[in-house]
Amino acid sequence: MARSFHCSIVTPAKAVFDGQVDYVSFQAWDGQMGVLAGQSAVLSKLGIGSVRLDCADGQSKWYLVDGGFAQAADGQLSLITERAIAAEKLSLEEARAELAEAAARIATAGPELAKVEHDQQFALAKKALAEMMGGRGATASAAG
Repeated sequence: MARSFHCSIVTPAKAVFDGQVDYVSFQAWDGQMGVLAGQSAVLSKLGIGSVRLDCADGQSKWYLVDGGFAQAADGQLSLITERAIAAEKLSLEEARAELAEAAARIATAGPELAKVEHDQQFALAKKALAEMMGGRGATASAAG
């Protein structure tokens, strides 16, 4: 059995990643999920959180994704998401500012509460990944 498989991360605007990987870990709606070569077919709703790609060349890449779907079938994994940001583009300062702004909007959200909670959850995930990466990133703008 092959050790690596094809993985792609796609947003409405572009393909963010397209390559061979040995392992992928991502936040599904109901918990963390890992995929290896030979994975049975699966369709899962993505949560907001980080994706770790252990590439076939031995390097690991990290992305922050904003929901969507994951489909494993025929030796491939596709992650289709609204937004995907490479971890090296994340800014810890920016994440902290976004989290504070979303927290401030909670009290006055009214009918927009679901959107504000979503923004808060995304900012929390961004902050966590930026902290994990050591805050090395530059200024982040949503890729795709």
